[in-house]
Amino acid sequence: AVEATVAPTSEPTAELATIEPTLGPIEATPTPTVPPEPTDAPQLPEPPVRENVDDLTAVSANTIAYVQDNQLFIRSLPDGDTVSVPTEPCPEGSYCSLNYLKWSPDGQFLLYTYYDGGNSSLRLSDRQGNVQIIEKVAFIRPGAWSPDGRTIAYMVQTDTPAETTEESFLAGWVYEVWAVSVAEDGSLGAPQLVGPWQNPGDGCGGGGRSLSEVLYENEGGTPYGYKMGVTEWTAQNILLFNLNCTNIGLGRFDMTSGTELPGFDQPLRNLVLNASGDRWYAVTGNAWDRESSDSNQLVTGTADSTDVTVIPTSAKVELVFVGQSSGSLYYTERNPLGRESDDTRGLYFAYYESALWRIQPDGSGEERLLFGEDVQAYAQVTETAVNDLIFVQVENERPLAEAAQFVEGNPDTLQAYTPQRHIMQLPASGGEPAMMLSNAGQPTLALP
Repeated sequence: AVEATVAPTSEPTAELATIEPTLGPIEATPTPTVPPEPTDAPQLPEPPVRENVDDLTAVSANTIAYVQDNQLFIRSLPDGDTVSVPTEPCPEGSYCSLNYLKWSPDGQFLLYTYYDGGNSSLRLSDRQGNVQIIEKVAFIRPGAWSPDGRTIAYMVQTDTPAETTEESFLAGWVYEVWAVSVAEDGSLGAPQLVGPWQNPGDGCGGGGRSLSEVLYENEGGTPYGYKMGVTEWTAQNILLFNLNCTNIGLGRFDMTSGTELPGFDQPLRNLVLNASGDRWYAVTGNAWDRESSDSNQLVTGTADSTDVTVIPTSAKVELVFVGQSSGSLYYTERNPLGRESDDTRGLYFAYYESALWRIQPDGSGEERLLFGEDVQAYAQVTETAVNDLIFVQVENERPLAEAAQFVEGNPDTLQAYTPQRHIMQLPASGGEPAMMLSNAGQPTLALP
């Protein structure tokens, strides 16, 4: 047992000409020749103008971790000293990804996962980029810090099939929860088995996603829920976690007794904790079921109970975040505007409008902070110590869709038109958000 210190004719008709006889000669009148008006051939539109923005020195935080061009960086603030955290090269032809960045409670160590195309590993880096690795952890299963930051919980998939039930539509596996201690200098102890739990079955959608939807997915968004996995260690010494990568349920595991606890009766996703770790917030319903009145609601509860309380909101909730400094809640709204596709080339285009809202945990003080009529999504909302907001803005792909009409050959020509995600900053005093880093995402702040 591990104890934690709480600190989607009509046919044409032809007319016959009648020739009438005429008397006398017919003089022909020459018809002047009019040259055709010159027409300009359609031109490939100019690609979006993107500045190589890099302005992170004014953030009120000790450190920020972020991913840019598939590379993990840790930057000290406000001096701007940057460390590139070493990661082994991705094997040729493989898909690799860095995910689930999470600082320890004291901001000294960064926990994250790396998938190398075959296996997932849990990794711990200090602020200087020194990395320790726990190999072969469960895929799409983030690690979690204990409330005191002295222990890490993680999951391992076994080869034992899970028990099937009438509700099970996919074959699942038995998972194990493990824990490893973290010394003050960051060194890891020997892993200890805490106990097993039954995963009812993982099922992830795929195909038919636009490039901007994939970017949003990589920022924890909901197109297919592929990267929305969450594991949180609560103040009640209970783990809360997504049941599978479609994020349609939350599981509970008692770290004291090493036993699985009953889950919730309704689909819940996008799990976050408040600053003290004693209360959770989530979003109801399946990500693809927007029409149900029970979906896209903001809800809350505590880990030691399966009771769920709805917090009324003015808009359908897409994602929810907690301001670790102010205690405010931030939620995103995301409304589809339309889709297009070029099936012969496997190109998909999806258009959305998005908004960012703030609301207090008791439901008061709701206000819309941002609205983007051509923004694919807002995501990864983080609050600084002075209540500025750091977040990710994902571009829509209208420029790509327009350029694709002119480019039939080398797809590299379209590279300048592909959507990007950017790290943005919205001052607490209001105004327009400023871009801090272009083509970067997954910002994770370590506050003073």
